[in-house]
Amino acid sequence: MLEIMFNDQIQVINGATADTMLLAYLREQQGLTGTKEGCGSGDCGACTVVMVELADASSNNLHYQQINACITPLHALHGKQVLTVEYLKQSDNLHPIQQILVDKHATQCGFCTPGIVMSLFALAAQKSKSEQPLEYLAGNLCRCTGYGPIIDAANTINELEPTAVDLEKEAAAINWMQHCEPLSLPHYQTPTNRLDLAKAIKQHPDASFVAGGTDLALEITQQLNDISQFIDLTQVDDLGSITEHSTYWRVGAAVPLVKVHAFFNTHFPTTNEVFERLGSLTIRNRATLGGSLSHASPIGDIAPLLISLSGKVEVDDGQTKQLFKTEDYITGYRETRLKPGQWVSAIHLPKPNLNQQHRIYKVSKRFEDDISTVVLGINLAIGNDRRIKQCCIAAGGVAARSVRLAPLESIMLGSEFNQTLVNRVKSAIPEIVHPLSDVRGSAEYRIQLLQSLIQRFYFECHSIDTRLSQHA
Repeated sequence: MLEIMFNDQIQVINGATADTMLLAYLREQQGLTGTKEGCGSGDCGACTVVMVELADASSNNLHYQQINACITPLHALHGKQVLTVEYLKQSDNLHPIQQILVDKHATQCGFCTPGIVMSLFALAAQKSKSEQPLEYLAGNLCRCTGYGPIIDAANTINELEPTAVDLEKEAAAINWMQHCEPLSLPHYQTPTNRLDLAKAIKQHPDASFVAGGTDLALEITQQLNDISQFIDLTQVDDLGSITEHSTYWRVGAAVPLVKVHAFFNTHFPTTNEVFERLGSLTIRNRATLGGSLSHASPIGDIAPLLISLSGKVEVDDGQTKQLFKTEDYITGYRETRLKPGQWVSAIHLPKPNLNQQHRIYKVSKRFEDDISTVVLGINLAIGNDRRIKQCCIAAGGVAARSVRLAPLESIMLGSEFNQTLVNRVKSAIPEIVHPLSDVRGSAEYRIQLLQSLIQRFYFECHSIDTRLSQHA
């Protein structure tokens, strides 16, 4: 049966459909209306709540994460605690987080304020101090304040005492989580290994996969589709881990992007800026690599990044695993090599060569939590003679799918890496790339972006700083 702890109360839930979202249940069934509905798509942050779970299966520590209630399936929270703004009530006094917002004059109409409070609570609840408090607010929009007072409030959160979290209540939550039985419902399958997953797919061939659900939920909240059967991938053992091998790393397809970001920042630090701009922290706490690759959006950020790093997609059916180059795995507009009964199980990333020069660029109208106009990834290996020995160029937003720009690579391979070569490549782009025009940019604009990013890459490889401050 489905069990969730809402604030301090454990609820046993019967009769909820597979496609029930957390926000609807909070407001309509629990009467917790402090959590607001704004966009219904995970963009505005008005519905932000905090999800609390065990740091790992054998842990006595809790992990606090902000999530969007509007796009989180209710069943995905089995065995977890959900904290809403009502949880912070302290008799007649404001919670310290709320008091900081008052002191900094960081609220006006108030509609967005509960979500902002919960994002800052997630920040305060971390055991270690964050060096980037603004990252916790990237998924919260405010149309009134201009953000200045909210930013001032965020910058003081690290000064709070750890008593922002009630330790006695933490102990009770830990005890319940450690003894909560696994979820098993006919309409919401939770297999724990690849064989059980294959069996569940065979029994329910029309079921939808869910891990983070940040894309799938939009089919429910925006397209108003009814989805009656889910197969949850988060408990499948080999989908949720990152392992090192002699020549590559294997990243499980259901590892949340927030953990993938930490891994990439360690081993591929040039990807850090793009990961910081992938949705928001609120989205990255739930979203996964596998979800992005399964939906194969032509304007997704993940595929060009993986192509540029020579990443391979591992596809499984419970019996046999196959590996595809990322550029070969995606075959067309939202089309992949996945066949019925198969799923994306992992990404394989080769360990980088010390002589590689890699960059990944994202251009969008907003700095964070926005759909890309163009994404460009470039990876070169340059010899001592300054000639290019290896080359990989990948782009998103310029075709019906993320593509590898092999004709540009042919121009660069064997050539000396200088401004003359860069000019040749820029001149060739209009003949090779034929993007469409849409609301995010015209075809001509996208071509100019590619040319500018190629130039930027050259400058950065020669230690010329091209980056403005984050929100300049």
